[in-house]
Amino acid sequence: MLYTRPQLVLLLAVLTAAGAGLAVGHWRAHHPELVERLEQLDRTPAVADGQPGGAIASPSAASGRESAAPIRERPRAPSSTERRGRPAKLTAPPVEAPSPGPLDLNEAGVDDLARLPGVGSGLAQRIVAARDEGGRFASVDDLRRVRGLGRVRRERLRPLITVGE
Repeated sequence: MLYTRPQLVLLLAVLTAAGAGLAVGHWRAHHPELVERLEQLDRTPAVADGQPGGAIASPSAASGRESAAPIRERPRAPSSTERRGRPAKLTAPPVEAPSPGPLDLNEAGVDDLARLPGVGSGLAQRIVAARDEGGRFASVDDLRRVRGLGRVRRERLRPLITVGE
């Protein structure tokens, strides 16, 4: 026998961990909008009574029991971007309302597209890149070729966008 049982178990564990890492990376690459939502959830602290800096709602408070002392928010470890000297993006900057009338997909720039509800700067850049690579959009349904722009979001944007000739 070439390997002992503990060595085989260790080898199997390493291969499983590597496979899981590859699977997570593949999922993140194909679901950028969900990744962005999950990262936003991770950045927003859960507070009780909607008061910033207040006590975190504890399981005993949710069940109706009161605790002797409120549980305060734990100090947060700096994120990888903060450790490198750049501040972490906590919230999206305020965005102006889109201009009246539908926005022409073939004429709009990144800033114009980013003003649409549900479209951030990353998605706006991908829309412009798809237009540059694949040519002008013939219809709103051509947005299917934009990675991260699903059917639901496309339907929500339909009244706000148009395709000029």
